[in-house]
Amino acid sequence: MSLPNSSFVKDVSIIIPVHNRCDLTEKCLASIAGAHNDASYEVIIIDNASTDRTRDLLGAIDGDITVITNRTNEGFAKACNRGARVALGEYLLFLNNDTEVTDGYLDGLIAQARQMPNCGAVGARLCYPKGRIRHAGIAIEEDGTPYHIFQNFDAAHPAVTASRKMNAVTAACMLISKHAFDLVEGFDCEYRNGFEDVDLCLKLRDEGYTNIYCGNVKVVHCEESSEGRKTYDRENLSRLRSKWQGTLKQDDFDYLRPLGLTIEWGQTGGTYRKLAQDSLATTDKSGQDLLDRAQKMYLEGKHAEAAELLTSIVSSKMSLGKDDEFESWQLLGNCMARLNRALDAEKAYLQAAERNADSERPFLGLGSVAMLQENWTAAQYGFMAALSKNPNTLRAEFGLGISLSARGNNAEAIEHFKRVAEKEPRNAEAVFYLYRAAMEANRPHEAVGALSRFLEEYPNDAEYWFHLAGAQWKSGSPDDAIESCKRVLELNPKHKDAQSTLSFMEQHVAAHA
Repeated sequence: MSLPNSSFVKDVSIIIPVHNRCDLTEKCLASIAGAHNDASYEVIIIDNASTDRTRDLLGAIDGDITVITNRTNEGFAKACNRGARVALGEYLLFLNNDTEVTDGYLDGLIAQARQMPNCGAVGARLCYPKGRIRHAGIAIEEDGTPYHIFQNFDAAHPAVTASRKMNAVTAACMLISKHAFDLVEGFDCEYRNGFEDVDLCLKLRDEGYTNIYCGNVKVVHCEESSEGRKTYDRENLSRLRSKWQGTLKQDDFDYLRPLGLTIEWGQTGGTYRKLAQDSLATTDKSGQDLLDRAQKMYLEGKHAEAAELLTSIVSSKMSLGKDDEFESWQLLGNCMARLNRALDAEKAYLQAAERNADSERPFLGLGSVAMLQENWTAAQYGFMAALSKNPNTLRAEFGLGISLSARGNNAEAIEHFKRVAEKEPRNAEAVFYLYRAAMEANRPHEAVGALSRFLEEYPNDAEYWFHLAGAQWKSGSPDDAIESCKRVLELNPKHKDAQSTLSFMEQHVAAHA
């Protein structure tokens, strides 16, 4: 196994405390080495006096890895703090050795941290090996006990795929800036393998930081494979309640109510149940306000936050007017498309189409998402459906042209590009794609008019003069092509393609004079 080569400055220091379970550590490190990320990283392993093959495994690994060997098992908090002291990264990622990471996990966590001002701890969506949810943030119940909310939900449920602010997240996979970690003096070592992550998040909160659950980063977690993980839970919880007396206030209902859920606690744990419709009545009046907030977030570029709010609106089935229901689903589709979550975007657009079968907008969204996936057949049908709802939709005309051209149907694509260019002569994209499709279809004359009209508006665009020269030459107008090529060189004397093309044209005309 080989990790990245050493360099001094790192984006992330991955800190992994281990005690035995060499088999899990090996799988964890293999997943780190195999995951694709743009971020640079180092790995720091703190061996808490393992007695199995752990030392042999760590000694055989090449690359940027630091191993700290403790003579005794110092526990999770001390081990993590020791690793943080030698870390070179801008960020620290505390990671359990019973996890397996996925492509983009580092980039996703860092992007979330940098997107939120004063970001504290960022936690990932942890899934059991069979696919159910292990961690989607830590909430606090009525008696002040922290717990993993939405545990055992389906990994694709809207409650767990959306990112959101939370009081606490688990340190099984937790990203935090080294500056923030040092500011709050790291983990409290009085905890013994439990609740030190909640305590750290509360310390960050008190310093003005915001903790985030990042729903779009998935990590597999085997769960609590450390020896003695639950042994001191009673003492740890007692310390947490004593230390944070008066501030451990219930917040789980804030996450459950927008989804129309409540939780009932019994001897075997919590059971989620749907709230009765009359219990949701108090939120009905605020539905429009929430939609207005989501629209504002979207316009400000806060697509993840808008998606989270919209998901809560549509999941709770608030009493909105039909138009507002449509707008909620449509905007959710737009947010998901911006976040490159194509399947979620498709689902939202289809829901919007169900609520307003006469609008072209959901079908425009479906066509655009299919284009991003280069599914040109699906894109074609989406844009055709949009045009059937509103024949004057130029965006659908353009999208249909792109999807036809991508499938090699340039002759058909020309007609759609021409309609856009005729109504929007300044539309550079439409004019360019018309030119390209016309040249591919050996019908260059179809592009000459649109290029000429565009250049009337933008006479100093050298590239479009060059496109016009090519279309004129292929159309059998060599004198016009030569003049257009000369215009290119007036605007850009160093245009190499224009210089060689003009020379070719002039020689060809002279030879046939």
